[in-house]
Amino acid sequence: MSIREIVRLFGPAWIVMMADVDAASVLTGVANGQEYGYRLIWLLLLLAFPLYVIQEAAGRLGAVNNGKGLGEIIRERYSVKISLLASLSMFMVDVFTYIVEYVGIAVGGLVLGVPPYITLPIFFIFHLIIISTRKYDKIEKFLISISLILLVAFMLEAILRGIIPGENVFYFSLSKSFTFLVAANIGAVVMPFMIFYQTSATAYKYQDVASPIETKVKWSSIETFIGAIVSELIMVAIEMATTGISQSVDPLNYKEMSYSLSLISGPISPYIFGIGLISAAFLALIVESLGSAWGTLEALGKNSFSNFLLLYISESIPSLVITLLFTNNYDNVINFALTLMSIAPFIVIIPSVLIGILIKDKNLMMNYKYGRTRMIIYWITVIIILTGGILAII
Repeated sequence: MSIREIVRLFGPAWIVMMADVDAASVLTGVANGQEYGYRLIWLLLLLAFPLYVIQEAAGRLGAVNNGKGLGEIIRERYSVKISLLASLSMFMVDVFTYIVEYVGIAVGGLVLGVPPYITLPIFFIFHLIIISTRKYDKIEKFLISISLILLVAFMLEAILRGIIPGENVFYFSLSKSFTFLVAANIGAVVMPFMIFYQTSATAYKYQDVASPIETKVKWSSIETFIGAIVSELIMVAIEMATTGISQSVDPLNYKEMSYSLSLISGPISPYIFGIGLISAAFLALIVESLGSAWGTLEALGKNSFSNFLLLYISESIPSLVITLLFTNNYDNVINFALTLMSIAPFIVIIPSVLIGILIKDKNLMMNYKYGRTRMIIYWITVIIILTGGILAII
């Protein structure tokens, strides 16, 4: 595998892993840092494993089936109804995910001193411009740039905070609140849009690269592994950067967050945090819209540009309006959206199960199908994620 091949293949797995650190993840990381300090680092690092297992299978499916996204593969192998069952359920959840991302952009903008009625329309238009670019490779350049801003911002935030000597890096309890936290983190480690995005983005990009399938499969796996590790390291950085902030501070209250960050990390840290939060929310917003639209239109067999824009607008505008209308009640908006998003672990099971069936199909995967051991690991991971989702709701 040459450097040139790596450069040409790089992108889909990295982008979707960085998008996993969305606005909800950032706010959760802040809350974890406030309450637990460094004591959840072990959990965050462990979450890289299920993240890698599920997404590696999605990427492999796309690498082998050049030009065919997950929705199209399911439709061709089974039926339109089954494909729609997997994609439309994701589409419905993504409406509420959009709201969370827009709130993240609004709060990040307020930290930088820009009101929501300016930031939200600007990023809505910017989002529309990006997804209106019909070539995936051009869209990907924007996404990689945003992901690097996200990475640098939160790593720099952690550096400004500095390492706190003597902090305990491990904690475990059988208390209801702690087991709920662990279960919620496991259940939310993979979102439905991530599976659809990685399969489709990999398939669309790799079809224009003349490398052997073996090279594509190998690199997709390596990139997914790197992305999973870096994604969780960013979460670790967020937790470390906010350790020491009082639990009474509301992460959605930009004044309280700015003041607290200034006290523990210096006067420029709130601005870096704001940039990181906006980058995380905006990257996730784009990836969610692409994954959701691709999956739904592939399932219908109507993956045209006009249909793509129609789906984007039908999800994005209501979410944007809700966020603008409730600028003084972001806590209620977030709680409402997260409550409805709690069903995501159940929805992610549908494409996960279908991928598990497809990934061992020799007719589809040829010599790149999963063997017995990998299939056992895959199904155990799916069960763990589903169990986490059930426990989080109970």
